[in-house]
Amino acid sequence: MKKRKIIAISGARSDYDLLYSVYNKLNNDPNIDFKIVITGPNLSDNYGYTAKNIENDEFEIAGRIFNLVDSSQKIGRIISIGLQIPSLANLLLQENPDIVLVAGDREEAISGTMTCAYMDIPVAHFFGGDIAKDGNIDNAVRYASGKFAHIHFPTLEEHRKTLLKLGEDDWRIFVVGNPALDRILSTPELSDKEVFTRLNVMEKNISNYCVLIQHPIITQYDLQEKHIKITLDALKEFDGHCFINFPNSDAGSNRIISAYQKYANDFPKKFTLFQNLERKTYINLLRSAEFLIGNSSSGIVEVASIGLPAINVGERQRGRIHGENVIFVDNDGQQIKMAIHKIRTDSDFQEKVKKKYNPYGEGNSADKVVKVLKELEINDKLIYKNITY
Repeated sequence: MKKRKIIAISGARSDYDLLYSVYNKLNNDPNIDFKIVITGPNLSDNYGYTAKNIENDEFEIAGRIFNLVDSSQKIGRIISIGLQIPSLANLLLQENPDIVLVAGDREEAISGTMTCAYMDIPVAHFFGGDIAKDGNIDNAVRYASGKFAHIHFPTLEEHRKTLLKLGEDDWRIFVVGNPALDRILSTPELSDKEVFTRLNVMEKNISNYCVLIQHPIITQYDLQEKHIKITLDALKEFDGHCFINFPNSDAGSNRIISAYQKYANDFPKKFTLFQNLERKTYINLLRSAEFLIGNSSSGIVEVASIGLPAINVGERQRGRIHGENVIFVDNDGQQIKMAIHKIRTDSDFQEKVKKKYNPYGEGNSADKVVKVLKELEINDKLIYKNITY
């Protein structure tokens, strides 16, 4: 029996972490020939060269596409997409995969789905149909990627309904939950001492801490420095330590990184900055944190499953379905401090968080995805799409 050849496109730390459980199961299946294309910020030293995570996990690499225009200007992102498409098209022409996998709402999602659609290669898109009411370009990218895609793996029934409203065939859509939960729930536990040793911070004698991940919003480009300083100034008054992870590569990230570096340098007893945290270390750091703060999707999608409160700052992630662990605040120092106070003193809120209810699934998504990818018939009906209305 001929192996089914599947190639995934990974552009950043985030999508790789989200889909690792799927990749791992595909890689270990004797009937699947699985490879990964590495591109985008994954290959940038300025963002921690997160490609090393993929390499260290010993997945077969189909190719490396160096397309990132590392610029804080808005134009950098669209030039990056333009550079990515021809290299990706040539690589897929050589590899001739049966199915390609892409995730989410970043450059490789739109370039990957569009390239595959033009080349008649079935492409599966993860996390389509999600709705965030933050006005960010990611929303349009997510919807457009869904229109190019042939197979959909949304996380929730509500997202399936959105895809149906976009005119997608119901038989193309498979609600699977979020594969990120498979990994976060299965990651072995480390002691705080082991985590701090990995992070090389034992000398700081940290007793309690939070984790900060705040990404730029392209529509608020000129406000990024102001907004992150509001968050950092509020956290200066927090009586614990703050571990900071680098933002993504969107326009405005350089301003956020500069602020991080200044605060970490000026207040080393308060802030510790990392370019990128290895996943096992990151998950265990979250497990013992008092709260996650910023605007990362981890707060919305993942950390409810480990009973961690999340403070979502600003417009990013607004409108998305979330667990009862999330507190939404504006870019306002007083609101941030009030949210921290609520986490520490509101017994009703604490009890809700402890229940670890997560609307995005229970940690069995990868099995559902792999079953579909192995059994789905590849034919003209799958490849040639029509709108349903």
